[in-house]
Amino acid sequence: MAHTPIIRTRLLEWSLIPILAVYFVLGGLFAVLIPPWQVPDEPAHYNYVRQLAQTGAYPVIAMGDYSQDLIGNQIAPPTARPAISLDAVQYEDHQPPLFYTLAVPVFLVFKGALIPLRLFSLLIGALVVVFTWLAVRTIFPAHSFIAAMAAVFVALLPQHLHMMAGFNNDSLSEALIAITVYLSVRLIMRSGGDMNLRSFLLLSISAPLLLLSAIVGLAFLTKAQAYLALPVAMFAVLASGYQKQPLGRVLISLLVLIGIAGVIGAPWWIHGLQVYGGGDVLGLQRHNLVVAGQPTTTEWIAQYGWGGLLSRMGQFTFQSFWGQFGWMSIVIDQRFYILFLGITAISTALFLAWWLHGQSAIRRLKDKTQTRTGDTIYTPWLVLTREQTLALDLLAVLALGALAGFIWYNLQFVQHQGRYLYSGLIPTGMALSLGWHFALSRNRLALRVQSWLWLALLLAFIALNGHMLFRVILPAMRG
Repeated sequence: MAHTPIIRTRLLEWSLIPILAVYFVLGGLFAVLIPPWQVPDEPAHYNYVRQLAQTGAYPVIAMGDYSQDLIGNQIAPPTARPAISLDAVQYEDHQPPLFYTLAVPVFLVFKGALIPLRLFSLLIGALVVVFTWLAVRTIFPAHSFIAAMAAVFVALLPQHLHMMAGFNNDSLSEALIAITVYLSVRLIMRSGGDMNLRSFLLLSISAPLLLLSAIVGLAFLTKAQAYLALPVAMFAVLASGYQKQPLGRVLISLLVLIGIAGVIGAPWWIHGLQVYGGGDVLGLQRHNLVVAGQPTTTEWIAQYGWGGLLSRMGQFTFQSFWGQFGWMSIVIDQRFYILFLGITAISTALFLAWWLHGQSAIRRLKDKTQTRTGDTIYTPWLVLTREQTLALDLLAVLALGALAGFIWYNLQFVQHQGRYLYSGLIPTGMALSLGWHFALSRNRLALRVQSWLWLALLLAFIALNGHMLFRVILPAMRG
């Protein structure tokens, strides 16, 4: 029995391997079995890489690249849909180029087959899982089970897995955000005390900061949502050891970050100015013109009122965050949504209980380093270290940024899709893991199974995704 803690620790250190194995098996089944073009926007993303591979030039979004009737048919019941014509679906042609450039060799080698492209996207999506695990484990190195549960949630949330197994640039966008989070967390967790000017300047041009800057620059070349990497990285620079330095030294590090990232993103911004003009560096203004006919928020307010809009927005966003498949046309059994609502409510309550308990512990244990039993007060269930607190603040910045982006998008168009919140999936998984593990930490008997909660969630998600694929999605798509 004396060796049990060691065995558990070793198993937890390897927890990422079974998580990734399940992710690839289930994601591979989604990629192979779901019919072509039955993932949101997939034909438009495919058409981008097809044009790039065939012409060697990046496409330009233009009038006629979007058909509301065609998209509306994709949201209709499967048996009522016409065949997709790729030439009529080009409304993603304004997207930044990195994902599609990387996908061109896959397109050419497999002669444009869709499944290899889907598997390519799934492979990139695995980086989201890996760097979620690494980031959370960096914050709580002595509690690997927190990282394991967060990674399971990110990997196997049904709708997220559905998106990662389709061909779209969401996978690379989320991967670069996850890498940014990990590198940013490492900067914070390794932050030290005051430095003289010479050592500070050396740190400002060190490999960690340069790598972080390069990743942010690549995010600029991937997707508008990936721009969230910039405020996350900027927060890390401010919150790490640099915040003890004079303002001038802080500005040096921020200028290094913004300068390198900007140099990487600048060629695409210049391209946007040349092609679209009028300051439309990302082609978003042109995109809004092209997708005329798409329902707007103003129209829905006029039709349903603010109450009706918010009610529909809340229900649709919640359902599609967990699972509303195809082009949002496959709604699952209402009992599952009730279950998901219960899990969400309980998880939120547990996370708030964890946070409130921590605030109370800070007040009660002020100026102390040990509890009455002699244990250190610095654990996830009592008082966080300064670096852990800053790292969690960084995740809060990401979560708020993802929410703000979702709201901004929906101020213009009716896009009540939960997948637009996935940029903030890492803090969501972290919050869920912290809340449930905190609940188990309150009972000595429950504490014994705390380190296996991730495995229980993994098994539950295996069953859930299997049911969704074979009993819900495929029967619905076959009509």
